[in-house]
Amino acid sequence: MKKTIYLFILLFITSQSFANNLVIGSTVYASGTNTITFTIKWDNSWRVNGAQGPNNWDAVWIFVKRQPCAANGIWSHALLSTTAADHTITAPNSNNLIIDPVTDGMGVFIHRDASANNQIGNLTTATTVNIKLSGTYNPALVGSSTNADNFKVIGIEMVYVPTGSFYIGDGRPTNTSNFSAGNAVSAKLINSAIQTAGLGSYINYTSNPTYGCVIPLPSTYPLGYNGFYCMKYEINQQQILDYLNCLTYDQQAGRLAAWGARYPNAVSTYWNYAGNYHRQSIRVGTAGTNNSTPAVFVLDNTWNAYLPSGYMNWQDLTSYLDWSGLRPMTEFEYEKACRGTLNPVTYEYPWGNNSTLNLVNGTGTNGNTATEFYNGILDGMVHGNWDAGPARAGFAATASTNRVQSGATFYGIMDMAGNVWEQCVGGGTGYNYSTFTTANGDGALAKNGLANVTGWPSDGGTASGTILKGGGYYNMYYYNCFQVSDRSFYAGTTLNQTTGNTKDRSIGGRGIRNY
Repeated sequence: MKKTIYLFILLFITSQSFANNLVIGSTVYASGTNTITFTIKWDNSWRVNGAQGPNNWDAVWIFVKRQPCAANGIWSHALLSTTAADHTITAPNSNNLIIDPVTDGMGVFIHRDASANNQIGNLTTATTVNIKLSGTYNPALVGSSTNADNFKVIGIEMVYVPTGSFYIGDGRPTNTSNFSAGNAVSAKLINSAIQTAGLGSYINYTSNPTYGCVIPLPSTYPLGYNGFYCMKYEINQQQILDYLNCLTYDQQAGRLAAWGARYPNAVSTYWNYAGNYHRQSIRVGTAGTNNSTPAVFVLDNTWNAYLPSGYMNWQDLTSYLDWSGLRPMTEFEYEKACRGTLNPVTYEYPWGNNSTLNLVNGTGTNGNTATEFYNGILDGMVHGNWDAGPARAGFAATASTNRVQSGATFYGIMDMAGNVWEQCVGGGTGYNYSTFTTANGDGALAKNGLANVTGWPSDGGTASGTILKGGGYYNMYYYNCFQVSDRSFYAGTTLNQTTGNTKDRSIGGRGIRNY
């Protein structure tokens, strides 16, 4: 087999100059040192201190998949060295980038260093990066590895949400599904003491046991106080394509089974809805062989790569997150990522106020081409019942626009309202989700393609321990769901359960990760 290095190139292009453009290139594997060298650059990067902003930065989560030539299509997650000195950035490093390994070896974070404080802008110079593989794989490599093996170096843009206190609930009166103590108008402060002790009984954050966890929330439950990285954008179709093309045939078949009798052994079998419907265009391009050779998935149109993936049930989301070394967020972490350290505003949106008047439209016609952009927030909120599909993710920004105009959260995370729904751990109605922790995915899935991380809810649906946040483009009837503290789906919903076509067109998601 000819050696092939697969590159993950993720472009968020607008007709303006403020485009996100993550490019990983010039990749080489050196077996003697067991290292991979590549170049990286991306746009709309930043690192700011507390005087200029929320004291945070954006980053790229890098992980590696390896396929031995004799493995009959079996891809494994390559664990990386957990020693910082084993990973280097070589000159020129005019971007002032550094590499942070993580304790489980699932990948590394690349971001601006401390000398880059208060620097905002495009990283247009390609920086050379060297990362060292640890020699351990999950699952273990099948077949002998050689210099001719295939690799995928995959990057996901993330935003660091720093450790710190914040409020859950926006103080709205009498709405008992909102986070509140009784019908009080005050919100709940989550601080170090509460995270250390645990939030405890439902009475500490809701007015009724129906709206909270049936078991007191312990200190191991992620309340959002501790720092974490959050995906800058929702999972898009290119990312799902890369994921599907790393699965075994049986795992691919397991993910297609949610739609009934669909199998990866037939060309033009779609991953979700049949046909290029609501801008969802992932399908089988090369048929697989039953229980043997996996299919190769493709996109109907290149511009679909830039659009969020819809029709994602809970198992779709968690399977992708487990595979990529990330995890689901809790509804507490969702509020932290949106509101930051500011005091809550009643009925507020992720951009910090309770108005939609100043949102800025991007140019173009709803993201129909690779050079057009449209703010996904506006499709569901302003137009109402927009049914053609999600819009391109990205910054609706110019040199003079601000957080409110671009729809960004306090920390610079995009599309936390609108475009597609966010799926989180939380809610009420009898499910015990208190065992959920900060455990990240380990890169390996069950035989049927499902996530298998202890403590994660196993499925969506009602009383499932999952909750939808943020609203979606098909949103006429759920306008209030764009608000940060809204808990309309505290009971869960059939929209994100496994069963076939109950999956909703505008449900997607994103992941987060602790160190």
